[in-house]
Amino acid sequence: MEKKSTGRVIVPIKVENAYDVEAVELGEKTKNEIRHIEVDALVDTGSGLLCLNRELIDKLGLRLLKEMLMDTATGSIRRRIFKNARLTIMGRSCPIDVVEVASKHQALVGYLPLEALDLAVDPKAGKVTFNPEHGDEMILDLL
Repeated sequence: MEKKSTGRVIVPIKVENAYDVEAVELGEKTKNEIRHIEVDALVDTGSGLLCLNRELIDKLGLRLLKEMLMDTATGSIRRRIFKNARLTIMGRSCPIDVVEVASKHQALVGYLPLEALDLAVDPKAGKVTFNPEHGDEMILDLL
C-alpha cells in the first residue's frame, strides 16, 4: 500500500469534506456528493499537521478556520488553516484541520494525524504500519 523512494515514506490518503459526510448521515446528500480527494502523501514525523495545497483544499470545499504564525525550518511564516476535513489512512479515519501549503508542495501527513489514527512509521521498511504496540486494534491514549 505504501510506496518507498529514496528514504521517503509515501502513503495513499483519502480526505473528505466532513460537512458533506455529515449531510449524508442526515439524509441531505448522497455518498456520491461527498467532495473528496485521494492522493499519495509524504509522511513527515518532523511536521505536526496535515498539509495540502490550495488546489486540493478548493476541490474539497473546506472552510477557512484561521490564519496563524507557524515555525518552519526556514523561520516563522503565516499559514491558513481550514476546518472540518476527514482523513483516512489504511482504513482508519479521524477529523482533522488542514494547513495550506504552496501549490508546488506534495500533500504531507505529520505526526499528529498519525497519532490520531494510531499509526506508526517503520523507517527500516519505509512504510506506515498499525501501531505495533496495539496490533490491528486502534487504541488512543486518553491521558
